[in-house]
Amino acid sequence: MLDLTPRREDLEPIEIASRAEILALQLVRLKRTLRRAYERVPHYRRAFEAAGVHPDDLASLADLAKFPFTCKEDSRKVRMSPQRLAGFSSVCRGLAERFCAASA
Repeated sequence: MLDLTPRREDLEPIEIASRAEILALQLVRLKRTLRRAYERVPHYRRAFEAAGVHPDDLASLADLAKFPFTCKEDSRKVRMSPQRLAGFSSVCRGLAERFCAASA
């Protein structure tokens, strides 16, 4: 029978990473995402502050439970808002409109 197992040197580093390496990468990327949301999205900054958390408080993946999540009611409030995307977007409205128009 033909062995189709790829050679180790042909694999990407993430494909042979240990569980600990994957968890560390997830934590780095999650921290980056939380910081971006906190710095660029007014809704998340307010929600984090109301919950008493800051992106720097994430020391492990388990700490994610401390952070607020957006719920359906938050989404409804935005849809009914005259500005619609105001406070919920991390990009300027023009960029979002161009993206949506191009993706339709």
